Amino acid sequence: MPPDELLFEIVWEPGSLGGAAQTVVDVLRLVNRIAALKAPTAAPPLRWRWVRCDGRPAATPALAQLPAHERPGGSAGRARAAARLPADVIVVPGWMARDGPEIEQWIGRSSALVPRLRQTLDRGGALLGVFTGVALLAAAGCLQDRRFAAPWPFFVTVMRHASASGGGAGDAVGWSDAPDWTSDRSVWTCATPVATAEAVLDLLGSTPLADLASAARDVLIPAPLRQGAAVAHARSAAAGSAHRPVPTGMVERARRWLVQHLAEPYDLQALAEAAATSARTLARHFGATHGMSPHQYLERLRVEHACVLLQTTYLPVEEVGRASGLPSPSTFRRVFLKHTGERPADYRQRYRLRTQRPRWAGPAATPAAAAPRRAGRL
Repeated sequence: MPPDELLFEIVWEPGSLGGAAQTVVDVLRLVNRIAALKAPTAAPPLRWRWVRCDGRPAATPALAQLPAHERPGGSAGRARAAARLPADVIVVPGWMARDGPEIEQWIGRSSALVPRLRQTLDRGGALLGVFTGVALLAAAGCLQDRRFAAPWPFFVTVMRHASASGGGAGDAVGWSDAPDWTSDRSVWTCATPVATAEAVLDLLGSTPLADLASAARDVLIPAPLRQGAAVAHARSAAAGSAHRPVPTGMVERARRWLVQHLAEPYDLQALAEAAATSARTLARHFGATHGMSPHQYLERLRVEHACVLLQTTYLPVEEVGRASGLPSPSTFRRVFLKHTGERPADYRQRYRLRTQRPRWAGPAATPAAAAPRRAGRL
């Protein structure tokens, strides 16, 4: 496959963790949809296939069936050729096991995958083990001299296989404080299925698809400041929105006031009056709570607000700056560059979540009128 395309292979059997496997597919689907917004006629950069524990192809699980407009195009010959290609990434989503002996049974049933896992690493590919699936990576010797995360109820089983295969990871990771997920030299491991999305995004971030992974991360992973900026934008855009009372704490009152007035010039005295306290007292408590001054918080909030507008609207860059409280184009560029490392126009080009304006046909009148693969908002 081209260097900017990746083929995932997902291990699947009845008894596998369906949520973890489906999360992997959902992340890959989102990345493909973002890629389609940037290049509607290009082939999707991510493909995936399913494989059984014995190494033979598996049928696509019912929950993972794709709608017609998301199914990879191309000729049947290309599909057959792709089916013969070695995977760039192998995902072991794990199994719903009662205890260590049941994990041992799954490892035994999956012995045909052991050389495939090793070969993938030898070719420069990557592995992702989730929950009990980490035990198979350990049994294959793929955790040797690597830090890894593993589920605490089965940590002894994982460590036994890691030690038997020559791994020295026991000194690097303690079962009591292992992280939710970690990565070490092309091997990603998750102690909990809940961490699957973050691990997949981090894995993609290490590939040529890093920009697409970053855009997908903005959508999937909570970011409190950006969430607040998006809410503020939605409220300002909605006519006649109802006023919501704010909590009585001075710091929270000040924070809410900054969100609601982020496009206005900064005025510490007005902010203190809105918080019903003195400017000096507010500055002290605000810094203790948020680790920065109100002005620094407002600047970050303005940049996050600008990111939302750059990614999701067609507003000109200068108007984005004005709407975010930075009306001077030069100041907007300077502040945005300081916080993101990029100019606003470059950021929009790399991370936009809408199709280019000339290709936007407006909302469809009816579902029947929609094109099979409509380019528009996510």
